[in-house]
Amino acid sequence: MNRQNGRGTTMRNLSLSTVGAVCALVAVVGFVVGVVLMVSSGVQTLIPETGQHGREWIADVQDAGDIFFVGAWLGIFAGLFVVVALVGFYDALREAGPVMVIAPVAAAVGWTLVTISHVIPVAMAYELAPGYSEATGATQDALAVTTDTFASVSLLTNYVGNALGFGVTVPLFAWAILRTGAVPKWIGWVGVVTAVFGGWLGLLGPAASVIEGISTIGFLAFFVFMVSMGVAVLRRERRAGAVTAPPATA
Repeated sequence: MNRQNGRGTTMRNLSLSTVGAVCALVAVVGFVVGVVLMVSSGVQTLIPETGQHGREWIADVQDAGDIFFVGAWLGIFAGLFVVVALVGFYDALREAGPVMVIAPVAAAVGWTLVTISHVIPVAMAYELAPGYSEATGATQDALAVTTDTFASVSLLTNYVGNALGFGVTVPLFAWAILRTGAVPKWIGWVGVVTAVFGGWLGLLGPAASVIEGISTIGFLAFFVFMVSMGVAVLRRERRAGAVTAPPATA
């Protein structure tokens, strides 16, 4: 009975920020492992481009086998952990002001769209890619149009999701960090880099391939932001727990 009460007390004392911090670390590990598996399978990107690059993606996926699917699904599930992580970060930073409520809303909508944009290519790899490879003539041409359509939907959905996540959620967190000092302020500046390169400049990505390449800096900064926030929040929660813990009794 006491053991059950102990577990119940632990669950009640587990804060949302702690859960978010752990999810942030799990998400980054999932993304890294997923990308490594996909690249090692011969597929350089999860979301295909249109045109000839899309045909090459189909050929790569067909040759990749199960390793690609394992990596892709790891990336998808890592994205779900990102949503929980960003909600947890809101809990840690909400003292910055009422405007912070926008952050978890934008995060939930944005990463839902990003997740959809990642699921579509997996569905294409399961059904459309083998169908295209086996088809000939007019049937293959029709499937090529279908492939380009799904690729465009995936790219645009990812574009809008990243705009909300990197361009709205992260800069709000960065502002809150710099204002409150709830975690080391250098993490806030990493968030600013993420917002500028991954969010705001990323909006111009479809118009210029150079800008799209530069936006990679924002993606890399986002992973640094997630890891550093996760570690910082865990350390803060542990210090707070040590301060509020009741003294041991004889």
